[in-house]
Amino acid sequence: MKYTIGDVVRFKLKSGEVQEGNIQFIEKDRYEEMVYINSFSRWAYKIPETKIISKI
Repeated sequence: MKYTIGDVVRFKLKSGEVQEGNIQFIEKDRYEEMVYINSFSRWAYKIPETKIISKI
């Protein structure tokens, strides 16, 4: 699924916790895309696109 800046998404952290936030920046690499997300819990995360569960 393609994501764009400003999309509100649900994503999973390494700890298994599920959070929600909006996409601020997408960094494209040869092998995968890294997504920078501002979480609604006031934390910022850099995760691979494969960790995103769904759009909200």
